[in-house]
Amino acid sequence: MLPTSLLTAHHHRQPAGSQSAEAYARLKAMIVNLELPPASPVDENRLMAELGLGRTPIREALQRLALEALVVIYPRRGTLVADLNPNDLQKIFELRLELEPYAAGLAAERASAEQVAAMEALFAGAEAVLQSGDHRQLIQIDHQAHALLAQAAHNEFLEAALDRLYSHVLRLWHVSLHKVSRLRAAIEEHREIIAAVQARDRARAAQIMRIHVAGFQSEFLSAASRRER
Repeated sequence: MLPTSLLTAHHHRQPAGSQSAEAYARLKAMIVNLELPPASPVDENRLMAELGLGRTPIREALQRLALEALVVIYPRRGTLVADLNPNDLQKIFELRLELEPYAAGLAAERASAEQVAAMEALFAGAEAVLQSGDHRQLIQIDHQAHALLAQAAHNEFLEAALDRLYSHVLRLWHVSLHKVSRLRAAIEEHREIIAAVQARDRARAAQIMRIHVAGFQSEFLSAASRRER
């Protein structure tokens, strides 16, 4: 009998290596990196030519991205990249303030030694990146740090939910990171979270993660509001 658990269904949503999976990954990256800017129209013909993929995988990818609220599909009218709305972002941060500390706490209980080592290695060169002012690399470090913590929680459903939420935050990173002043504090917070995970201190890991998310929430939403004026 074939397995039919929720986890099996989660892993088999889209076959790895399929054209639809490739289209999804590439379109999501284009949206997150602002190659497809907020509120811009999605030109399927241009994407087909640019990505070398057919219309069906492109449309299947767009349907999946619509479920993640990264695009908005208007039947018979076209598709738009979802805008960055401060009210929507506020709701996303409300969820992150609950889920990210929870994931950090689970990671403190469940992370393997290899996962802790990977987190520590990620921040080994963070000071040099801060000094260089390379915003894109800082974005990548933060993204990988949150992804590693989510993986270390060893709950695939929580990891998937956090990945969907963080996709929206990544777009805001690309728009507003140069306006954020607390980058050094954020790096130190990540190091404190890693130390708490290594010490198996669930309460401390969750506490610092809440401070971390709340700090960026305040600065990013302020930056987003200024952008709309």
